[in-house]
Amino acid sequence: MNDWSDKTILIAEDDTINFNLLSIMLRPTKINVLWAKNGLEAVNLFSGTSSINAVLMDIQMPVMDGNEASFRIRRINKKVPIIVISAYTSRDVKQRAIEAGTNEFINKPVQAERLIEIVEKYL
Repeated sequence: MNDWSDKTILIAEDDTINFNLLSIMLRPTKINVLWAKNGLEAVNLFSGTSSINAVLMDIQMPVMDGNEASFRIRRINKKVPIIVISAYTSRDVKQRAIEAGTNEFINKPVQAERLIEIVEKYL
């Protein structure tokens, strides 16, 4: 298993159960996990933390949605990988995510192996 103990991932997810599932899936990699409960929190955490290596972004969140948060994070950092994890999978939703500057789109429910494979691709 990968040892990403020197890496940090920001998970932007308003649902506690979904956040916990993603954290549990990533735990074997030893990656450091930060949690933002909405898009605005994600932008603020990202802009205040220089050590974030990747972002997992939900689309449907309160205060600020994942697309707006991705767009703002992309203005701060052109290179950080932003990986959308969403139950909304229409072509429209995916297109808007790409336009917001995201790198990858994973459909919920996500499998642990797939999640680690995608994160590894960008780390």
